[in-house]
Amino acid sequence: MIISNDSELRSFIPNVMSTVEGESSLYEKVKPYMGLVESSLSDIFIGPEMLANPQSMSEVLRNAASVYVANEAFRMAVPSLDLVLTPNGFGIVNNQNVVPASKERIDRLMFSLAQLRDKAASTMMIALADIDGYAETPQGKWFSASLFLPLADHLSGLADPEKPMWDEFLRVRNLAEPLENEAADEFISPELMARLRVAPFEKGSVYAPLASRVRRIIARAIPGAPLNKRALTDLVNFIRENPDKYPEWKNSKTAELFSPPIFENDKKSSGYWF
Repeated sequence: MIISNDSELRSFIPNVMSTVEGESSLYEKVKPYMGLVESSLSDIFIGPEMLANPQSMSEVLRNAASVYVANEAFRMAVPSLDLVLTPNGFGIVNNQNVVPASKERIDRLMFSLAQLRDKAASTMMIALADIDGYAETPQGKWFSASLFLPLADHLSGLADPEKPMWDEFLRVRNLAEPLENEAADEFISPELMARLRVAPFEKGSVYAPLASRVRRIIARAIPGAPLNKRALTDLVNFIRENPDKYPEWKNSKTAELFSPPIFENDKKSSGYWF
């Protein structure tokens, strides 16, 4: 596992009292949840090969992945950590020197753990984008199927700060998908849109500035407003002025919408005009 012992786990979760003799360690209590979180970490972000060899990760990526696993596993475990199963049903672990936390404090803890998890996810995303070939992995293909990533600057003004960022990212991504497709079909072209979505995974990509401009137009429409077609038309004019930069658009069917065939008068034609 990416976190292999109790002391390593405790380095990511402060303010946990030491285990007394005879008690299960925090690691033992949380380990089943860490297994579940590592499975989702593998499926969503890093893939099984990288997870099986944590030493192959950069220090930034491995630390972020560890923070992600520790906080999400602990968040999942919190509801059951103070409960014990007795012959008569569930009971609360009690100690005369420790006052049970209120529901409000537990809720704040759960939200704080989710925030730390989501910050780690953003850090992982940045680190993964720098890995050559990541966009071709199943995980990279899923992220590069949208202009929006789980990053603060991509979600600025769109995410509800009172809700976990990952949940808000999924909501924004779902709302953005039909808008992106509409902009692609009518203006940007599906071919160029595909390149713009991959831009964050290409170091120094010339497509990155254009991707940001399109993302801003989509973001303004996500609250329910229509796409700003004037702004998209301006982008098309910019693209047409730089055909060598964006050959995907030049050779697309969408480009034909902006270059209709020119009618030529011909005496031999049945539609000849005097």
